[in-house]
Amino acid sequence: MRKLIILPAAAALAGFLGCTSNSGSSSSGTLSVHMVDGPTSAYKSVLLDVTSIEISKDGGSWTTLGTWTGGPIDLLTLTGGISQTLAQGVTLSSGVYGQMRLHLGTNNSVVLQDGSSHALTVPSGLQTGLKLVGNFNVQAGTTADIWIDFDAAHSIQVVGAGNSGKYMLRPVVFCYDKAVTGSVSGTLTDAADNSALAGVTVYAETLDNAGNASVVRSTVTDASGKYTLDLLPVGGTYFVVTMPATATKVYSPKASAATPITVAAPVATYSAAFTASLVSGTAGGTVTPLATTDQSDAAYLLATFASGGSTANFIVRRDVAAVGATETFNFGTVPAAAYFVTGVRATTASDGTVTRVVSNPAIVPLVVPDGGAGTAALAF
Repeated sequence: MRKLIILPAAAALAGFLGCTSNSGSSSSGTLSVHMVDGPTSAYKSVLLDVTSIEISKDGGSWTTLGTWTGGPIDLLTLTGGISQTLAQGVTLSSGVYGQMRLHLGTNNSVVLQDGSSHALTVPSGLQTGLKLVGNFNVQAGTTADIWIDFDAAHSIQVVGAGNSGKYMLRPVVFCYDKAVTGSVSGTLTDAADNSALAGVTVYAETLDNAGNASVVRSTVTDASGKYTLDLLPVGGTYFVVTMPATATKVYSPKASAATPITVAAPVATYSAAFTASLVSGTAGGTVTPLATTDQSDAAYLLATFASGGSTANFIVRRDVAAVGATETFNFGTVPAAAYFVTGVRATTASDGTVTRVVSNPAIVPLVVPDGGAGTAALAF
């Protein structure tokens, strides 16, 4: 069985941020920046008080691409093809820019499903701006069109318990040049009656050379069971993975076959019918030692599938660990089966740089019994 290690987001960014275009005759090009998010049922609103966005070649001098005075932006409205433009057609000298940073004000908040609103605390390390590190290639006489995907559902951590609990911003962000991306779409149904599976989380995942899985993009099916996983960089091979759950049923998970996205064929489809599990239980666990105020932990539930003549572990559930007197994660109700769990700890430095480490051991078995609770302990 292959060992799974979740790819650090910084490494994923380094792979996706290389933006290229054809060369022109002038010594400058233009750059536009847009922000999107994936849908989630975890919150009603996630409001970010964006103030400006900047870019730098070397991290020494910064150029402002745009400022925002329209008030907090609700990330959860930026789904289904809707985006917010942060910078439009800004002229820059040609060259490779190594960093971009998004500045936030103090009026950030999250609205829960019960309608209650809570302040969203920005860690001190992000006061200098949320850094996006990579290769932003502005070529002469051309326009680069960058899209920032802010994964709101997995960027919030609850610290503390009860009325004293705080909601902390722990950004999970990816960037893409939309000109060199494609998509996978399809429909998910119940195998017994062909009814649509609505509100189901769907992941686009990749495997590295060692067989380690990471989530590149996520979305939620609409009322008719349809989904679209867009902004998938061309040249990559993707797996569509989901473990459907509705208000009354949970379904056995599936992973698609390897799906290449190429310049010649940037659009692919994957539809599937799922069988409801007759046996189910809950899955969760604990994390040690407790994350500090500059840290956050994400936990991943893994299921094993056949892939290319061997097996691989794919992510079927994600959770941001809650920190109180103890630190816990919860994947909810899942089919009774054998799984694995892994964790990633992110630490934000004073300059806004985020580093990530994988739990040790990297994967831990978790068995969910029928009607019972499967638990696992992650350690860093």
